[in-house]
Amino acid sequence: MSDKKNPTAVQIGQRIKQARKMAGFETAAQLLEEIPEWGTGRLGNYEAGISLPSPDDIKLISRVTGSSPCWIMFGLGPIRASGRDLQAIRHQNLVYVFEGCRGERGAITSFLKAVGLSRSKIDEHLDNPFLAIPDRLARKCEIFAERKSGWLDEQHVESDPVCAAFPDEMRRVMEIYSNLSGEKRELFLKMAEVFVE
Repeated sequence: MSDKKNPTAVQIGQRIKQARKMAGFETAAQLLEEIPEWGTGRLGNYEAGISLPSPDDIKLISRVTGSSPCWIMFGLGPIRASGRDLQAIRHQNLVYVFEGCRGERGAITSFLKAVGLSRSKIDEHLDNPFLAIPDRLARKCEIFAERKSGWLDEQHVESDPVCAAFPDEMRRVMEIYSNLSGEKRELFLKMAEVFVE
């Protein structure tokens, strides 16, 4: 029997953990105070990607954390129906840009210099989804990552963990669409629809 975790369960677990932290529950125990009928291991297994939550459990986590059940399950749509959506999206994209620096020698140092922050300050942003990412930091991050202005404020297929579960061709199409302007997106869709008529 394989010890390898189900990648979908791992991705859902990551989003459950993010939803918990964004709702102000620093620990799993704090969230479980709101769900007394659950045993201590249940939430831990979900967050660790050991087991896959049922749709009913997703709905319950969604209600308690104020997050979208669609986002928790699939990583799609707004994270929550509140003003914190922008912050959540910026945090997810900041993590993606920073993680992309890890494999390249000197890239983290270059990133810190480009955004004008110390490693400890960036770590605060990475560890705390609630710590506001100001416009100035967002724009500097985009310049470093060679992305268009406003990129950090939008959800992108390539920066969402659920993307890893898609076939390469589908992921590429979604990445192309994600990075187009509104007018070009309309043109892209019209061209794609030609193939299904």
